Amino acid sequence: MDGNVRMRGDTGPGVRVRVLAEKGRLRLVSGNELVGDWMIADLGVSSLQEGFNIKAEGEEFILRTEDDVALADEIGVAAASPRLARRLAARHNPEEPATTPEPPQITSNLAAVGFAVAGALVLLGGVFLDLADGDPGSAAFGSRAGDPVNGGGFWLAFVIGGALMIAVAFVMSMGVRLARVIATVVLLGMVVVFGFAVSDAAADTTQVTAYGFIAGGLVVGVAVLSSGSLRQMG
Repeated sequence: MDGNVRMRGDTGPGVRVRVLAEKGRLRLVSGNELVGDWMIADLGVSSLQEGFNIKAEGEEFILRTEDDVALADEIGVAAASPRLARRLAARHNPEEPATTPEPPQITSNLAAVGFAVAGALVLLGGVFLDLADGDPGSAAFGSRAGDPVNGGGFWLAFVIGGALMIAVAFVMSMGVRLARVIATVVLLGMVVVFGFAVSDAAADTTQVTAYGFIAGGLVVGVAVLSSGSLRQMG
């Protein structure tokens, strides 16, 4: 690196030199002339606001360079000026590069789709129960043949419940935070209705098929509620 050297107390412009600090030695070269060559360990070096005060072999001179920080780092200046100390610290502790923000995670609609499928199964089971209720030879949800009111109420409950589950699935797909709570309430309601329905059901083929669809829908709904993708919505 290039620099300028002058004797301590000299008011002149000094001498332009080439500063070489390597292998534990400090050399100053002006043109083709060697101005000085010392072991760094033998020098008395202290930093100034600009440059260094150097004592060598009974002489004292001021050395300024184009990169005081690099020279201070090379010769191991400990008593650095506050300004040089800050520059040394900045060199040894560079600012961390700005990290590229991670792309936003794409919310999966798998839970919503699964809950919609569960609702569709429950709804379809309710439709089959309606068909069974219309059969004079069958009993639906605790009703007896010829009593369409009770049977109709149960099948209608499942049709409405299945439609509600599909609606909740749509809410889930929108990322609403209360979707898990709503889904849990609706599903628990369907489980309770299912329990009442099967407690006094006839072993009719159509009803068994209907119960199979409803039970499958409830199982799928429980599985979706237990999945991590839906937990984060609550």
